[in-house]
Amino acid sequence: MFSTVLPPLLDYPNHLARMHLLAEGGDAFYSVHWALLPNLAEDLIVPSLARVIPLDVAGKLFLVIIFSLMAGGVIWLNRVATGAWRLWPLLGFLFLYNRILLWGFVNYLFGIGVALVGIASWLALEGRCRWIRVPSSLLVALACFFSHIAAFGFYTLVIIGIELLPAVGELRARQWPALGRRIAIGLPQFVAPAALWLSVRHDAPTGTVSYAALWRKVDLLFSVFDNYNRAFDVVCFTLFLALIGGLLWTRRLGLTPRLAAAVGIVFAVYLLLPSQIYGGSGADHRLPTGLFLLLVAATAPRFPSSFVAAAVGLVAALVLVVRLGMIERVWRAADQVYSADLVGIDALPQASKLAIAYPADLFHVVPIPEVHLPVLAISRREVFVPTLFAIKGQQPVALKPAFAALADAAQPQRLWAILMGVQGADQVPLPSILAQFDFVAFIDKRPIGLPPHRCLAPVFVQVTFQIYAVSRNLDCAGTDG
Repeated sequence: MFSTVLPPLLDYPNHLARMHLLAEGGDAFYSVHWALLPNLAEDLIVPSLARVIPLDVAGKLFLVIIFSLMAGGVIWLNRVATGAWRLWPLLGFLFLYNRILLWGFVNYLFGIGVALVGIASWLALEGRCRWIRVPSSLLVALACFFSHIAAFGFYTLVIIGIELLPAVGELRARQWPALGRRIAIGLPQFVAPAALWLSVRHDAPTGTVSYAALWRKVDLLFSVFDNYNRAFDVVCFTLFLALIGGLLWTRRLGLTPRLAAAVGIVFAVYLLLPSQIYGGSGADHRLPTGLFLLLVAATAPRFPSSFVAAAVGLVAALVLVVRLGMIERVWRAADQVYSADLVGIDALPQASKLAIAYPADLFHVVPIPEVHLPVLAISRREVFVPTLFAIKGQQPVALKPAFAALADAAQPQRLWAILMGVQGADQVPLPSILAQFDFVAFIDKRPIGLPPHRCLAPVFVQVTFQIYAVSRNLDCAGTDG
């Protein structure tokens, strides 16, 4: 994390710019509007850290906290579920650098870590005073909810799975007092988050519910290992499946019954979950990470000999070291690209306005994503950038009304289509909206071939990231294109 100026996570620069605004209370272009949103983990933690340490360090520390919660949660949950400390749950470290992290979905991953720690706490406090278990579980549920709504959903499914078997046993035995106590202790933790969710749903974006092709469900399971080298990542995934499958086939994989039920429920919901729901895409993409971490936490292998156990541990450690080495190589290359690009961003005048132009196919995980990099001009130069994440019902930051209208009119894909379609410098097809901007940044994953234009003066030019000044000449006023 600390070997690069900026972790190459797709959404990370956009999040970091929002953290700056939250720490500063907004600026001339953006305002802060706190609300009870189910997507606030980073928003509550990083701005507080940024008041005492540099923002970039605070952002990286938040990523370290995520790793600590995820790995520590797996280790503690395995200890509580199996009754002993083992080396086995260290396999959870293999899943820390996953496709969801590369997308930059950090609030969700933080929530998964909180959920794993909370599940371990729920089991550890079983049979103890309910006045400790009820409020502690309520705090965990609220922490999951405010981290990310999908993390709260994961926590809910696992708790239901844990309580299902004993509840069914009590129901069949007609042990009504015991069943009533179980419900009375378990239910309160979900009441407050459910009430909060109902209170904020009217602000959430709406959209159709859609499902991707069935084969995608199988492919998405691979996302827990999917980083930068497809062949090597497939080998890692195959080795892990072979290990689990071999232990199951030989009946040497101990699976605690209550967590086994939870694993089954989470997997069933994953299969049923749509890819698009409530305006959010990739709803089912997130669950495999939590599912595999839960699977490791719920199991305890019985190897035939200490030699076999040592061999498995050695291979797992080797895979981890090689994976981290390959990740570090890509991140060091990203560090060179980002360091160069930030020079161009830092050259922008204070409080200027920067339009963004990029093609429609840019929102995919690539080794060195640059699509959100210009948004860092907000935190570094107090610049207006229209592509900041400031969606009502999702983030506690909003564009001030005049600039919200400006952002709506300056859609990056439309600007890209118009400006990249210019055939000669003698033409002036600048969109009229650009007259309200000082600069425009072009981003692509391929080399940018912007046609020369007399109304756009190059300020900073790299292969895939370029900044141009917008001319103020009267004959460059542009049209609505």
